[in-house]
Amino acid sequence: MKLKLLLLTSILFISITSYAQIISSELMATWSLDEVSDLYNEFGIPESASQINYPVDGYKILYMTPDYNGELTICSGAIFLPAGINCPPPLISWQHGTESNDEGAPSNVGNSYNDLIGVVCASGGYIVTMSDFIGLGEGEGIHNYMHAQTEATATIDLILYGKEFANDMLGTPTNDQLFLFGYSQGGHATMATVKEIEANYSEELTITASAPMAGPYSMSEIQSEMLESGLPYPNPGYLPYLIFSYNKIYNIYEDINDALISPYNTFLYDMYDGSYDMWEINNTLPSTPIDIFQEDYYQEYLNNNNHPLRLALIDNDVYDFVPQSPMRLIHCSGDDNVAYESSELAYNYFITNGAQNIELIDGGNFNHEQCASIAILGGKLWIDTYAELCQPTQVIELNNQRKKTIINTVDLIGRKTQRDNPFIINIYSDGSHQKKFQTN
Repeated sequence: MKLKLLLLTSILFISITSYAQIISSELMATWSLDEVSDLYNEFGIPESASQINYPVDGYKILYMTPDYNGELTICSGAIFLPAGINCPPPLISWQHGTESNDEGAPSNVGNSYNDLIGVVCASGGYIVTMSDFIGLGEGEGIHNYMHAQTEATATIDLILYGKEFANDMLGTPTNDQLFLFGYSQGGHATMATVKEIEANYSEELTITASAPMAGPYSMSEIQSEMLESGLPYPNPGYLPYLIFSYNKIYNIYEDINDALISPYNTFLYDMYDGSYDMWEINNTLPSTPIDIFQEDYYQEYLNNNNHPLRLALIDNDVYDFVPQSPMRLIHCSGDDNVAYESSELAYNYFITNGAQNIELIDGGNFNHEQCASIAILGGKLWIDTYAELCQPTQVIELNNQRKKTIINTVDLIGRKTQRDNPFIINIYSDGSHQKKFQTN
């Protein structure tokens, strides 16, 4: 039992009238400056990713957040802090991609791929929050996969708590800058969070900038066309993940035998209990995801505009608003998991409806996996151009002794710039960044 006595004990102290309640925090891992540098070398992180200015402390967090039915539930996540920072830092929230194994959730600090993003950002001077989202990590039950509302509220609650937690641990408040970025499911969650903050949390939070990347913002149109095509799909396990999540929330079938054929109706649900990686799930499935469906169920979905699955997909479209803060969408046109057209649809909707400071960047003809590092680095560098970052005293003293110089020049998605590229980012020796448009 994951939570054991913790749940019973914590209930005595938690008011059900307030969201964003902390249950526990635990320092799980620390990284010295040398260890941060070792991570850069081990994983081939380019020097342009960030300045290595601070050691990093990584905390596992358990907190309360509302579930799809409004009832409070336990959610887990991570907070990474720049140790020893002596001025107000900005906060950046990272939204992770699809994960089926609890061990891959951000709260598994010190043992998750999310550590790289947390350490790089925190060492550069950000407070970093990462929600697991409901049902992953130490959360109970199946994950609310691709459910926009709880992706947003779980993210927002950890941001609100993270600001208080960082103030208590660091002795300094945040500087009120807030950035959000995420890839794949995390892109969908980032967009959902921007929408929710600007609609309902504008008095508590103001978004400085956001970078949703390669997300299925159009679940009911663009992404569902991939389902309906009847073609092989690189990760067939995504579809049953969605089906089981949406059935929990929207009751899209009365009995699993009505929706799935044998043998998938007998074992597949249990593979989403948090103990299996997606590649293990994929290996049990046909390459064409719709082949798991009962024919009658699938035909009813295709022919009935009010089918509960179709309505659930519509409820989780996240592009139907007008962002009020700067946003850069990054997506690779060769994406084989999430159609590039989803980002195009969102971008065109925003521009048509009067949004300002919105960009769509095509990262190139790369598939979903290949695009990830390109997009994430590009999103981080773009956010850096807005961030008001401070530096440790020893760095300031060193920079005062030498002339400010350009140490790197990259393009808008973090690659070494080409001579004919008019859009560049100069990275200076004092850690500052400058976007430039160069003319011939």
